[in-house]
Amino acid sequence: MVLDAFPHPGDHLPMSEIRERVFVACPLAHAHGYLAQVLPTDSSASSALELRVPLPGDSGGPGLTHTVTVRCAPLTDPSHESEVWSISWTPREGIYPSFDGRISIKGSEDYGTCRLVLEGSYEPPFGAPGRAFDAALGHRIAKATARTLLRDIARRMEEAYRAGEARKREELQH
Repeated sequence: MVLDAFPHPGDHLPMSEIRERVFVACPLAHAHGYLAQVLPTDSSASSALELRVPLPGDSGGPGLTHTVTVRCAPLTDPSHESEVWSISWTPREGIYPSFDGRISIKGSEDYGTCRLVLEGSYEPPFGAPGRAFDAALGHRIAKATARTLLRDIARRMEEAYRAGEARKREELQH
């Protein structure tokens, strides 16, 4: 028996999986509205999104950035425990992989927070050499990029929530 180490055209290649989550200081009941200010969750339109790729040893520095075209579309969660959207992005340029997955808002253990979860897959570019790079370092970079993206989305949602709450308090005082 001979095993062929190289894929043939049409072979199904393994995809790299990502699952990351972050807690957001925003009640679940308000989270969708604030997420919609960051991602195109209420339409099938696409929009530009800048992703920051942290460098190894990066502690929040500038890293590398690249712009992707992102699309979201509502999905139905059969358990009705969360709001879910399909999310996909393709790089506008460069050697970055495309991503296809889901982003969801889930309840937390208290009223004041929720969880933002990103899960999905990407195929490393450049075939076998790309998969080797992904196994050695690329997957860690992809996970760090997903965490950075979720933290940025959470920060923007929290800022919008706090600003909305401040406006409500101000209106009550007048």
